[in-house]
Amino acid sequence: MTSLHVTDVHKAFGPHAVLSGIDLTVPEGSLAAILGPSGSGKTTLLRVLAGFERADRGTIVLGDHVVDDGRRFVPPERRGIGYVPQEGALFPHLSVLKNVAFGVPRRERAARKLDELLEMVGLSGLGSRYPHQLSGGQQQRVALARALAIRPGIVLLDEPFSSLDAGLRSSVRADVQRVLREQGTTALLVTHDQDEALSLAEQVAVIRNGRVGQTGSPQNLYAHPGDPGIARFLGDANLVPCTVEGAVANTPFGLLPVRAGGTASDARQSIALIRPEQLAVSTDPHGPGLTARVVRNQFHGHDTVVTVEPEEPIGTPLVVVRSDGELDAPVGTRVTVVARGEVVTWPAEESARSVLEAVEG
Repeated sequence: MTSLHVTDVHKAFGPHAVLSGIDLTVPEGSLAAILGPSGSGKTTLLRVLAGFERADRGTIVLGDHVVDDGRRFVPPERRGIGYVPQEGALFPHLSVLKNVAFGVPRRERAARKLDELLEMVGLSGLGSRYPHQLSGGQQQRVALARALAIRPGIVLLDEPFSSLDAGLRSSVRADVQRVLREQGTTALLVTHDQDEALSLAEQVAVIRNGRVGQTGSPQNLYAHPGDPGIARFLGDANLVPCTVEGAVANTPFGLLPVRAGGTASDARQSIALIRPEQLAVSTDPHGPGLTARVVRNQFHGHDTVVTVEPEEPIGTPLVVVRSDGELDAPVGTRVTVVARGEVVTWPAEESARSVLEAVEG
């Protein structure tokens, strides 16, 4: 196990700046995630950390060892890093066991108990098979076992579940999380999938335009996003205009308490974040709340996501509501929507810029 400290790391390819001052700390033994849209610099950061690319500027420290600071540069094979690429990248001509053993010195292979490692990742008895005889999920487990076989200080995972179908992705995620925790291995996952980052990691860093916009626990990021762009990137977000007086926001849904730590000042034109699960829909058209009409009803089994169009302009054309179970509200139904809970607010002038940054990556 080892910690990771990244300070002011920059990387450009020709005139195109990809990383523009990355700061990141991953504590020893923790699982962290880098979350960002395509083109935000996630994979480039991982390649710089692994030593496949050299930083133009900045410092990377693994444990107590500086591996890149502009003067010294430790090559990939001497960094003690396990790397799990997006597609597994197994050697097709080698068996599962030989793939796992590939990076281990020959004299140490017996002592590493590679069969036990295969059992840990759910591949017991499959050591003699070849990659083409495995499912996609099994291939990713082999890639993880290969990364762990060298006893790395840290494992880097580059969107390792993106090529798997939805059902398989969930089970492989759970297995990878379990194995990393059992081994006590420090790990850094790169992903563009919000659910993946929030459900797997103990710490999430949101990256956009080559910079880390905000870092924190999944719970804190979701509840206290730093700006509307991050709020929208972390999940469905209803962003509505409001005014703030003291600890209360006057929104299209009525007066709602402002969550501690909000950045909008008293009486300023502001933007409020209302998550879909904070809203409730009633099919009683004469009930309290905002009147609207259903334009989309999506049943997901465990919940229903309903999109409604307010009958009166409220500053956003559509509102998303998430309800438990099934909701009998066909398209065209006139409904009322009420809000509950605290809201996060930001000054309105900052909001359009942050949303644009989130879209552009």
